[in-house]
Amino acid sequence: MDVTAKSEADRDALRFAMNLSLAVGLLMFVMKTGAYLLTGSAAILSDAAESVTHVAAVFFAAYSLRLSYRPPDKDHLYGHTKISFFSAGFEGAMIVLAALFIIYESIRKWMTGLQLENLGVGTALTAAAMIINGGLGCYLLWLGRHKHSIILEADGRHVLTDCWTSLAVLVGLVLVLLTKWPPFDPICGILTACNILWSGTGLLKSAFIGLMDTADPIAQAKLTEVLDRETGARGMTSTAFGTAI
Repeated sequence: MDVTAKSEADRDALRFAMNLSLAVGLLMFVMKTGAYLLTGSAAILSDAAESVTHVAAVFFAAYSLRLSYRPPDKDHLYGHTKISFFSAGFEGAMIVLAALFIIYESIRKWMTGLQLENLGVGTALTAAAMIINGGLGCYLLWLGRHKHSIILEADGRHVLTDCWTSLAVLVGLVLVLLTKWPPFDPICGILTACNILWSGTGLLKSAFIGLMDTADPIAQAKLTEVLDRETGARGMTSTAFGTAI
């Protein structure tokens, strides 16, 4: 298969994965919103809030993916691939905002009084969402790394964050069912938010590094080693900025 065909096949695979992520994200939002309306759980609300940020981030990521394939033009002499870092940064920012909202809402519900209902149904819906997101997140992360797409990899991390969120929510709901102590619900919501906050700041950091063209010491050392070896074999002397005879 030639390079062009292979590139087109890669693009089709990435587009399919992004569309799949968007479809599943919308399904998760509907499921989790329904679970929250049935239960009034702060933890489930935090899970639903995470799904909202995921859907918004996927829309931006899908646009970024299409834009990154555009060839260089007179206004973008080096192409449009930098949009990948903007996409990852946007997704990270959305995750951070969701985490802050979850913490605020969990504390508010705890202070104003907890009224939980239909926890059995809410637990079942949350478990189903966790399983679906776990499978999707692993697929997106694998494909993003395999195809060297930071956009898809960031989306995969976001989906897996959503999966871990659902797991924490599930633990909180089970503890409430077993102990009949409602505060387990907002406590798990706050702990979930802290985990989401960590993931979001990680994405923001990676986006900042990419946009600032931060040097990679390991890659630089390997490049210097190769240059020294090749120039030495040809009777030349390598320097940090070039070679000399």
